[in-house]
Amino acid sequence: MRTRFLQELQTLAGPDALQKRYLLAVSGGADSTVMATLFHEAGLSFAIAHCNFHLRGDDSNRDMRFVQEMASRWNVPILVREFDTLDIQKDSGKSVEMVARELRYQWFSEILDDFDFLVTAHHANDAAETQLLNLCRGTGLKGLCGIPPVNGKTIRPMLPFTAQGIRQYAEDHHIAYVEDYTNRDEEISRNRIRHSVIPQLETINPQFLQTNDRTRQLLQRQYAYYQKHIAKDIQQVVSEDQQGFRINRPLLYRNESSELVLYEFLSRFGFSADIIETLAENPHLQSGRQFLSESHILLVNRDFFLIQPKPEEENQVIEIESLDALKSYFDVEEFVYQPDMTFDKNADVLYIPKEKLTFPLQIRPWRHGDYFCPLGGKGRQKLSDYFTDHKIDRFTKERIRLLCIDHQIAWIIGHRSDNRFKLTPQTEKYYRIRREICDL
Repeated sequence: MRTRFLQELQTLAGPDALQKRYLLAVSGGADSTVMATLFHEAGLSFAIAHCNFHLRGDDSNRDMRFVQEMASRWNVPILVREFDTLDIQKDSGKSVEMVARELRYQWFSEILDDFDFLVTAHHANDAAETQLLNLCRGTGLKGLCGIPPVNGKTIRPMLPFTAQGIRQYAEDHHIAYVEDYTNRDEEISRNRIRHSVIPQLETINPQFLQTNDRTRQLLQRQYAYYQKHIAKDIQQVVSEDQQGFRINRPLLYRNESSELVLYEFLSRFGFSADIIETLAENPHLQSGRQFLSESHILLVNRDFFLIQPKPEEENQVIEIESLDALKSYFDVEEFVYQPDMTFDKNADVLYIPKEKLTFPLQIRPWRHGDYFCPLGGKGRQKLSDYFTDHKIDRFTKERIRLLCIDHQIAWIIGHRSDNRFKLTPQTEKYYRIRREICDL
């Protein structure tokens, strides 16, 4: 196992793998303890990271002490993080397993800067379980690939080995480890696959895990080839700007693989297969429809699908009590008015007579029913009509903020100022307010 392990490590970490610095995720179970032992015996540079999720009472603390004592014996650095997992999970709407996984990898990402790689002890059984779980839940080619041996800075050099082989190595070399009794709980789907499904598959093919490992590697190579080609199709129809991504709908629907293009692009933002199928099968969706994932919004907008992160809750009104406070949001300068002056028509600039800039004033989102008197226009207009006339999409509308004086809209910030606050021949002094300091 030692020789094969070092070969796999060099394959994943590169020819200079023996000179790299590693952060090992160690729970204290057989898999991670054997992995840590192999690193130690090879004289590699590493530190240990251990998470205590406090899910198993005294056993959780026992595991933590075991890993701490192991690190102390070897005189290697150890980092420990304790979580009140059940309290965090309580209102999350997620399973305990999912929350624990997110907590673990979030912490790893915070401490990984001093290391070349994060190393986890996933093995061949884990990979097969993941593939079967994904198959049961519904998946594409990526899900059938199982656990990748390399994912960014995370590597998994134990994937070639089975759980039985790892435990046998621990027994042969007198390597102590701790047992997690929850691994026997078949109420957990992964455990049911581990203890009931895979043994049945091994009655059909005693070498199921080895065969599955070869299949996994073949699928991963095929997926890499597929990704290379689908990326070209995505590049043809997707563009990015400061607000997010745009998918060109006419170009998309000319592609005979439009559903695959949508799936590969939108799934990275968490959009469900049902939503992607709806978009793929309905090229004439009405403009203005929205589709939501947990983190993003997709807006159907004429010739494009617009994808942006869900906006934060920004419905609060900002009260500005003084000129100094206003200057914390904008570049504000005072000038003397001259009748023959010309003014910049930049929508990011508001010119307002000094006497009309009265405090307090507000910065707030627009609301249905709001109206203003567009500069250069006649009469008043609803903001909703103004947005429609100027083809301002829903995403942009959600980000728009208003500068209001005495409950009147003086400026749709970055778009249009109001006639009631314009400069006149009677103006003596005025302010130029420029949107530079804060992107409102």
